Amino acid sequence: MSVNGKSRRSVARSALLGVLMLGVAAPGFGLAQPASAQDVTEEGPKGLVIAYRADPSRRADFRRFMISEHAAMLRKLEAEGKLESFRLFYSWYAQPKVWDAMVELRFTGTSQLLAWNRLEQEAPGGLSKAGQALAQPVLTSSVDRVFSNGKQDGPEAERSTYYVIPYEFVSAGEYRDYAKAYVVPQYEGWLKSGLLASYEILFNRYPVGDPWDSLVILQCRDADAFGKRQKILDEVRKGFVNNAVWQAYHKRKSEIRSETENSIADLIAR
Repeated sequence: MSVNGKSRRSVARSALLGVLMLGVAAPGFGLAQPASAQDVTEEGPKGLVIAYRADPSRRADFRRFMISEHAAMLRKLEAEGKLESFRLFYSWYAQPKVWDAMVELRFTGTSQLLAWNRLEQEAPGGLSKAGQALAQPVLTSSVDRVFSNGKQDGPEAERSTYYVIPYEFVSAGEYRDYAKAYVVPQYEGWLKSGLLASYEILFNRYPVGDPWDSLVILQCRDADAFGKRQKILDEVRKGFVNNAVWQAYHKRKSEIRSETENSIADLIAR
């Protein structure tokens, strides 16, 4: 049976919370997942992803603002215990349908999240008046970091190239199984090959409407490594030629998820 866009979103919404509650980490992959159903239902999400868009004429000024004033504000929140950590990205190119800047915020729990919500009352997306004159927050998503591995805070973080890929899926349960059996093994191979320094797969806690249900953030070690991505991808995939489960997902992946416009970005602050 075919699934239209509207019913796909309905299935995803109804399935996601149950999947997050039932998931158990597979050994050996360094996976970051909710520890229990209580974490999901009582503590709430411990992450936000905020996307910002600037007019092309203000894009350079906005980048400078995010590196200086906005990053300083986020570091102050960290020092005050109101934020666990953050990563601030800026896209290489101006694109009409995607973000110019994106920040990933991590909280230790509800108190930090509520502190951010109070900040939002006066500063949408955390932007000061100066920031709001340059750009605007266009999307804020509550996220759970479901799969991850690698070292994000190594010395190569700032010289890395980041590849950010949004996906929509039909069923959260099926997508999670697919990610565990098909996607994560490839990313582990990319880590071993030296292509990646880290990866993470975020799930949108409330996947209502566009633009994504899952967000992948790949940290390629540098621009040269990123340029070799397709070659390494092909080499790693050769290792799964006799893996029946992997091959089955490979044939069906277009039925499980759809990919929207990707972004290439730099890490400009953390």
